[in-house]
Amino acid sequence: MGLSPVLTKRFGTAQPWKIDNYERLDGYAGLRKAMEIAPNDLISLVKDSNLRGRGGAGFPTGMKWQFIPQDGKPHYVVVNADEGEPGTCRDLPLMMNDPHALIEGIIIACFAVRAHRAFIYIRGEAVHAIRRVTAAVEEARAAGYIGPDVLGMADMPKSPMIAGALPPSTPVPRHREIGTSRKRAHVT
Repeated sequence: MGLSPVLTKRFGTAQPWKIDNYERLDGYAGLRKAMEIAPNDLISLVKDSNLRGRGGAGFPTGMKWQFIPQDGKPHYVVVNADEGEPGTCRDLPLMMNDPHALIEGIIIACFAVRAHRAFIYIRGEAVHAIRRVTAAVEEARAAGYIGPDVLGMADMPKSPMIAGALPPSTPVPRHREIGTSRKRAHVT
C-alpha cells in the first residue's frame, strides 16, 4: 500500500493556488463540515485526532485550542510562517502551492477558538509568498469564506485579518486595506 499525500495532495495540479481549482479538489469542504459542529465539539474532535503542530515541539493542536479561555475577551489566531530555523522549508512550498489550505485552516481555527482576527507572519524576504497568500485571501473574501457572514453563519467572527510581514526597517501604515501598503497585506 502506497502513501497518500495529505499536505501536498494538490501540488502538481493546474494552478492549485487559485480558488476555483482548490474548490474543485475538495477545498473548503473541511470548513463547511467544521461549521456544522459547535466550537467546543470541534476542539474536542481536533484534540481526539491528535493533530499536532508542525513546529519543533509538535504540540497537540486541540490541547492548545482548549487552553484558550472563553471569557468574552478578544481572541486572535497567529500563524508563524517564518521558517527562521536553519534547514526549515516547510511553509513556503505550502503558501506558494496551496495558500487556500492555509486560509481554510485559519478560518476553522478562528471558528473553534472564537477569534475575531487572524494574523500570518511571513518573513519579508518571501515577497512571492506574501503576494500569493494575499491574492488567495482576496479570492476567499470574494467567495464568502472571509467576512461577517461566512457560509451564512451569523455568529462567525467578523473577517479574519491576514498580515504579511516586512523586514523590521520598513515602515507600514496600520489599518489599511490590502494593496495600499507596499508588501504588507492587511485585510479588515
